[in-house]
Amino acid sequence: MYCLKQCIKEISTPDILACSADTSLAEAARRMLLAGCGSIVVQDEAGRPLGIWTEADALALDRLDGVVGMRPVGGAMSTPLVVLPHDLPVSEAVALFRQRGIRHALVEQAGKMCGVVSLTDIVLSQGSESFLSVRRVVADRAAPLCLLGAQGSPEEALALMRRHGATALAVSFDNGDYGILTLRDLLRLLAEGRAPATLAEACSWPLLGVREGSSLLQARQLILQHKIRHLAVYDVDGTLLQLLGFRDIIQMVEQEFLQELHSALRERDDALLHSRRSLLLADKVFESTLEGILITDGNGVIQMVNPAFSRITGYSSQEALGRTPALLKSGRQPADFYQKLWQSLKESGVWQGEVVNRRKGGLLYTEHLSITAIRDADGECLHYVAVFSDITQRKQSEERLHFLANHDALTGLPNRTLFLERLQEAIERAQPTRAQFALLFVDLDRFKLVNDTLGHHAGDELLVRIASVLLQYAPPHSTVARLSGDEFILLLPAVERVTQVAALAQQLLDGVTEQSGLTGHELFISASIGISMYPEDGVSADALLVNADSAMYQAKERGKNNFQFYTSDMNARAMERLKLEYSLHRALAQEELEVWYQPKVELATQRVVGAEALLRWRHPELGLMAPAKFIPIAEDGSLMVPIGEWVLDTACRDWARWHAMGLEPGRIAVNVSGRQLKYGSFADTVARTLRRHGLNSGELELEITESVAMDEDSGMVEALQRLRELGVYLSIDDFGTGYSSLSYLKRLPVKGLKIDRSFIMDLHHDGDDAAITSAIISIGRSLGLELVAEGVELESQRDFLLRQGCRLGQGYLFSKPLPRAEFEALLAARM
Repeated sequence: MYCLKQCIKEISTPDILACSADTSLAEAARRMLLAGCGSIVVQDEAGRPLGIWTEADALALDRLDGVVGMRPVGGAMSTPLVVLPHDLPVSEAVALFRQRGIRHALVEQAGKMCGVVSLTDIVLSQGSESFLSVRRVVADRAAPLCLLGAQGSPEEALALMRRHGATALAVSFDNGDYGILTLRDLLRLLAEGRAPATLAEACSWPLLGVREGSSLLQARQLILQHKIRHLAVYDVDGTLLQLLGFRDIIQMVEQEFLQELHSALRERDDALLHSRRSLLLADKVFESTLEGILITDGNGVIQMVNPAFSRITGYSSQEALGRTPALLKSGRQPADFYQKLWQSLKESGVWQGEVVNRRKGGLLYTEHLSITAIRDADGECLHYVAVFSDITQRKQSEERLHFLANHDALTGLPNRTLFLERLQEAIERAQPTRAQFALLFVDLDRFKLVNDTLGHHAGDELLVRIASVLLQYAPPHSTVARLSGDEFILLLPAVERVTQVAALAQQLLDGVTEQSGLTGHELFISASIGISMYPEDGVSADALLVNADSAMYQAKERGKNNFQFYTSDMNARAMERLKLEYSLHRALAQEELEVWYQPKVELATQRVVGAEALLRWRHPELGLMAPAKFIPIAEDGSLMVPIGEWVLDTACRDWARWHAMGLEPGRIAVNVSGRQLKYGSFADTVARTLRRHGLNSGELELEITESVAMDEDSGMVEALQRLRELGVYLSIDDFGTGYSSLSYLKRLPVKGLKIDRSFIMDLHHDGDDAAITSAIISIGRSLGLELVAEGVELESQRDFLLRQGCRLGQGYLFSKPLPRAEFEALLAARM
């Protein structure tokens, strides 16, 4: 189950989330949520670890309100903190975690802390997929079910979970639905400093689950796919039986695996022990064992067989006695096989291994055979005792499991594991002569759109079709594999000319495009291909794969539906982007993000009527970064939702603070991305934020870009209508830069339009821009919308906008974007 040579450092997390002992519990919980980890290390002023506070420690709290949240984490942490050497084997760490009943530990190397290891890290290091696929979910082997009604209070849930040591609790609704409250939810409530009245408000739903009897592999895959740590086990009637955690799955696997292993070894040892002690007990052993046994004399003539021998081979006792075991020979073993067998018997007196034999009816079968020589006091061999079992079905199952372990279940193509083996073999064959071969990394364009719009069934159907296309065009002796998702790769083992590779890449692109519309939907299907060549682009498997991947991303950047050969400067750009994405994941937790404010003013009087909240990133090495450099990375890395919610919360908190100071900031405008509106309950998030900071909904403006607002198929009108019902002021940002349907614009529940800066910057000397700006102002006024011109930098621009009837504006003519403190000073100066 575990890799015996694997050390604890190899599975640990190198980034240690830490805080001081006087940090509040609410703040510690907030950092853990933002970082997506289950523990935080408490340090002293010199950075030395004092203890650790985990999700499970939240169970020790009596409440989750703001008063409890203000307690210092130093009073709730677990001590002493367990520190493990970096070279400790994983197997020893497992035993240590169980003996001490811990879930987290620090990892130390050369006197310095180099990472954190959790029970989850140890669990994920287990290679149990094959065993999981043939084991079933059994509800009564998991932890006892904790269940409360939706009208119960979080305090009741906390007490029940603490009493049972549970990591999750099920919540039942009157309509028969279920929700779930986990340790992560308790952290969230503690971080928010609120305790909802009922579990209906505090829990997450719906509760995902599997039927009892589903495979453990299916259960674990569902947990990993949805990034959750618990799921439900339902019976055939849909009744909730149990909550199943990832730890429960592994415990089931280990328990059954060890039971089967011990049982098999005990049966084999018992049979051999009895047969060696005394041949007088042979009759009893023969009658009871399921394994075939035959006894020969010193010359190999069969003297005795048991009933299991006859059942397995088809030969009766009368047919076998007096003959030699050669009657079972299949001819499948090589000539020297039996020479080595007899040599082992003469030298050590024992032999065991697998043999393919033939039954009486002619059918072949595989047996596991153990032979023991029985000698007298002088060392002369009196008998040979052979014990064997029919393992044909087991061998077939092993072959099937081996296939599943090395092939993609959906397409039947080799998976990453098998592909890397074949790639390494190709490298070893090519090394002596430096022969060329190529890797073609194929990635479908906009495949996520297919899954999101048509569903995963259509996506799977498309992947099977693409696999067939790649196999159709792949030359003989090449390997086509599916690495993951919509990523495929082709190993072309013998390449004479680069033009040969380019021609094949174009064939593949054309073949993929031909699949457009074949799924029953009018979809254009295309792919991007990156190509790396051996040995020019790398002499190791990792280098060739990384460079082919870089080339593929270059193909996407150049418009998709094309192929690119690897060039040396691709890696530098890829590494820079990867480094930025990694840093951005930690930026929230490390408080590197900032919100700046640019005033909105009345053009006629220059009175501040509000401001736009603008995101900035103060990178510890690169300094202050504008959004244009990191927002696309946040979009690709699915970070826009948490970052957007943080900006909204920060802006509302600052606005509430300025109101309390007697300042008049007007209305705060926050930009909202399409991802925030499409996924999750954004209107609920806005409502909670306004309540938390005591803001009136009319004081908040949400700016939506024109392209997002015009996306009719995504249900954008309904999403905006929910926000409008809250009383939030909605406006269209960057108006005029995209394609707008005026009839659709009339349906949108918006109150304002922002004229894009690209029209404002040249309107004083460009007649077209002036005409367009005048038209936009006319459209907005006819629709009863308030207009704001952005990018106003000159008095002549302000005068033009006033003449045309535009009342509001923002730009460097009035103020550049300001940090919070400077904007606060500007408000105070204009009182």
